[in-house]
Order: sequence, then structure tokens, then C-alpha cells
Amino acid sequence: MVSQPQVPGGRRAVALLEVVLALAIFFGVAAAVLGGLSACIRSAERVRREAQAADLAVTLLSEMQLGVVEVEDSGPMAYEDEALADWTWEVVVAPVVSNVTDLELTRVEITIRHTPGGYTHRLYYLLAKGSETAQVARGSRP
Repeated sequence: MVSQPQVPGGRRAVALLEVVLALAIFFGVAAAVLGGLSACIRSAERVRREAQAADLAVTLLSEMQLGVVEVEDSGPMAYEDEALADWTWEVVVAPVVSNVTDLELTRVEITIRHTPGGYTHRLYYLLAKGSETAQVARGSRP
């Protein structure tokens, strides 16, 4: 039998190729994982901003229903709290024509804005004047 000559650097070249390929796969997977993590963080921030805006809008609407804040056009107004320095609110009020007698409805549009993020949240609601008709405006039975 004839033996083939062995190349001393052949095994080293294959090992080097395996290491380079393993590093390429590792960095590719790491980049994909970091990209997914970054997308998750952006999504969580967006959800947090949406939840905070909805909470601010409902709080302002509740204050209007309680009579703490007047139901009138106002804004854009900045919040006094330092934690809400980037947020503003605005209220637009319009009367609603109704065929039901003794029912005065007012359409309230509350706009909450987060200036640095460029995010805007709007809440529309019908308010009725008087405590007897307030349940009708929410859709409950009188």
C-alpha cells in the first residue's frame, strides 16, 4: 500500500476554519438576540406611554365629572407635577343635539400629548348635565 503524505498544517487550517465559523454563528445569533431585546424594550416603552396617557385622560375626565375641573375648552396645558413635565392636556367641548327632551349632552374630547415621544392619545366622552340624566349618557337605564 502506498501511504499518502500528511500535511502538517492541514489539520490546523481545518481547526481555524471551524473556529471562525463558530464565531460567525455566535455573533450572528448574538446580534439577533440583541435586536429582539431592543424591539422588546421599545415595545414596553410604547405600552407604558400608552397606559400613562390613558390614565391621565381618564383622571381628567373623572375630575370633570366630580366638578373639580370645569367642563370647558382649555389647553394645551402643561401638568404641574415634575414627573409629568413632558405631558400636556387639552379639552375641547361641544354641545350635542339630542331628540330626547330634558337631556343636555356635551361631547368632551380630551387630548393628552407626550411631546418628546410625539405620542398623542384622545378620549371622547358624552357628559350629561344633572345627576338624573348622567346615567343615560353613560348608556345605563334611567
